[in-house]
Amino acid sequence: MDSIIDFLDAYRAIIGAVVVTLLATVIIIKWWDEVKLFWKSVGYGLPLIGKVSRLSKDTARDSSGWFQSEKALCHSFYSDIKKIAADPQMFDRATSYLGKVQERGRNELSLFMWVVIVALVFVEALGFAYVLSGYTLPGASEKMQVQGAFGIAFLISCVLVWLTHSAGSEFHKRSLIKKARTWWQHDQSPERPNLIGARNDVSLENDHFDDGMPSYLQIVHRLDTNARVTPGFPIWSTIAFAAIAFVAIGATVVRYETYKQERVAESTLGSVSTSEGGFSLENLMGNSELPSAITEPQAEADKAAEDESAGSRDTANFTTYAILAVLFVLIQVMGIGIGYRTGFAGRESKKARGIIQDFNSRAEYETWYERKRDAIARIAQKHLSALQSKLAQYAQEMSIDREDRNILHSAADRTFPVHYENQLKEEERLRRTSEAITSERKRTVTPTASAVDAMATNENIRTKAEPPDTRTETPEEMEARLRAELMAEATRAAEPKETEEQMRERLRREMGISDN
Repeated sequence: MDSIIDFLDAYRAIIGAVVVTLLATVIIIKWWDEVKLFWKSVGYGLPLIGKVSRLSKDTARDSSGWFQSEKALCHSFYSDIKKIAADPQMFDRATSYLGKVQERGRNELSLFMWVVIVALVFVEALGFAYVLSGYTLPGASEKMQVQGAFGIAFLISCVLVWLTHSAGSEFHKRSLIKKARTWWQHDQSPERPNLIGARNDVSLENDHFDDGMPSYLQIVHRLDTNARVTPGFPIWSTIAFAAIAFVAIGATVVRYETYKQERVAESTLGSVSTSEGGFSLENLMGNSELPSAITEPQAEADKAAEDESAGSRDTANFTTYAILAVLFVLIQVMGIGIGYRTGFAGRESKKARGIIQDFNSRAEYETWYERKRDAIARIAQKHLSALQSKLAQYAQEMSIDREDRNILHSAADRTFPVHYENQLKEEERLRRTSEAITSERKRTVTPTASAVDAMATNENIRTKAEPPDTRTETPEEMEARLRAELMAEATRAAEPKETEEQMRERLRREMGISDN
């Protein structure tokens, strides 16, 4: 216990710096979006050089009646809501995405476990890092060698932890590809699709694109695979195993060779001290020569005892170093296993897991989302009100036209919640358009067998009545047609519905029946 306290006291500066660095890293990584939001708010609110002050010089406006500077500010904070707290529909899409890629029950490795693994490897590497520091820093003092050992051990632990985690994640990804190929090979359907050339446009936003498709296709759609959709060569696993073997064997050799050097040095010092006046029969008899019959048995006995002691020490040291090497390898194997159990193979699986990981149900997520959204909305509205006030002040100084002044006076109609709702409606409109275009392309490009027969029948009937139209509809024309159909549908939906009384009145007028 006293040695540990002495060690902590002697190197408290180094240990304190490492602990502070780790804590700062944890805070920045875990709450990075909140940290960025805080500094963004500070940047907007700074006097003279803040972004609000710069935006207040821009009086350009668009057709919707918003000033461009107002929309820029609102959209900046709207993107923060999307990053920090995705909408509840995204919760459903994230759950579906993880389920389709077979990663629903996986959890990303926590920062605490990262620190624990790094600490385990660090402690294991510290022993031979101290030996290595003697060769990397020749002639350095004891304190400098200890500091060098800390740096070398930290470097080795970080590299090995990253390599083992990457190797475990690679094992997981290759297992998913093997699973998809096995399911595909056992699919006896006559219309079994081909894995090669599978679509890669499936994302978290449009997770619905492959609804109803086979499970193996849903897995492949969310993975980055090679052209043949095979597991491929395990490059990261090979590098990790080579690094583990090299470090384990190298550390053992360096430790053992260093021990042998120390033993030779001790033997040399022992011989010198004996020759200079150590205890022996010659010294006891006043350095007079004794008969060989007396000295040789004693010398042989001393040499035998020394050889036996040296052999025991060699065996003990080599066994110790071998145990440390095996322990080091086991820790790395544990790191690979943790990477296999916590790694994500899907392109956006980490993002999806980050959305749902702290919530047991959609209701919990909605409550948290509303709280986060309102907090960011209050910050955005505060800066928007300051911008509108500065815009009005700038308009008075620059004497802009009456229409702009009237719009500035109606700033109460342009709030961040209004912009937020408009953005949601625009995104929903674009999503519906994208879905319509995708379904139209799927219908025209990959029709089913029954659809092909129906199309052939309709084509035969149509060709008898009119000449065939050989012109192919371009994607732009298709998109324009679909947009027009959606706009017409929205216009019909916006028209007032005829009540029952109005319908009766219209029928009376059409039939010429009077109320009398």
